[in-house]
Amino acid sequence: MRPIIFQTSFFTLHSLWFFFAIGLMAGTITLVKLAKKNNLKIQFITENAFKLLIFTLLGARIFSLIQNYQVYFYEFSFSALSRIFFIWDKGLSSWGAILGFGIIFYLLCKKKEQNFFKWMDIIVPSILIILGISSLGAFFDGIHYGRETTLPWGVNFESPSIKYTVPIHPTQIYAFIYSLIIASTLILIDQHTKIKESFSNGIIALIGVSAFSLFKFLEEFLRGDDAWLIFGIRIPQILALIIFIATGIIFYLRYNKGGKKPKKRKKSKYKSKSYKLLKKKKK
Repeated sequence: MRPIIFQTSFFTLHSLWFFFAIGLMAGTITLVKLAKKNNLKIQFITENAFKLLIFTLLGARIFSLIQNYQVYFYEFSFSALSRIFFIWDKGLSSWGAILGFGIIFYLLCKKKEQNFFKWMDIIVPSILIILGISSLGAFFDGIHYGRETTLPWGVNFESPSIKYTVPIHPTQIYAFIYSLIIASTLILIDQHTKIKESFSNGIIALIGVSAFSLFKFLEEFLRGDDAWLIFGIRIPQILALIIFIATGIIFYLRYNKGGKKPKKRKKSKYKSKSYKLLKKKKK
């Protein structure tokens, strides 16, 4: 565990933000390359970058406030309420960020007459790369940790903020691995022309979101950090399950809609009298 990489009296470099910056650069490079390959103008992203950033941060912060309301709303005072705006305290939700980004991006695509689903096919793998590399920052920061385990790769964290003193699941490393595997698979599908042509726009994105939400749902069984519960079930796990089911339904509807072939006319068993007479004359 190494939450701080470098520190001086004027500057502190946190592991979480350091790996997030690396992930952001890697995801941006991936997005630019995939945009060129798919004949999408990256200027659409750059021109609306500020709006996308603001709504992404808003979504991430609002979801985090809801999940950790007891931390931010423990008392009614100006100092307590002012903490809502301190986004540098690492109180950001990945699901909230994805939802906030998705909503504003859809509205922008509709306004600028852009193909939302075609864009999502290249944005989803780029976001997964950002989330995957950011998970390494979470590992060194000691957040999003797992529950106790007897497996040989269990890790010990010496920190008062972690409630386990025994080896625990490195769930951040699990997230890093499955996020990059899903992203790599989506990129390979995008590069394979024959496979991609068999899909309609948006299917690659749906596969990515569905796979990520499924792994996230399974990961929550191994998480040991505190989370808001409903009937004993973690809120992030419920969200992951809802998103998995929703993407599955959308995938089914879009696949059927795009995959239906026009019905062929059935040949009548009874031929008209004129046809029979014409056939007799030929004979």
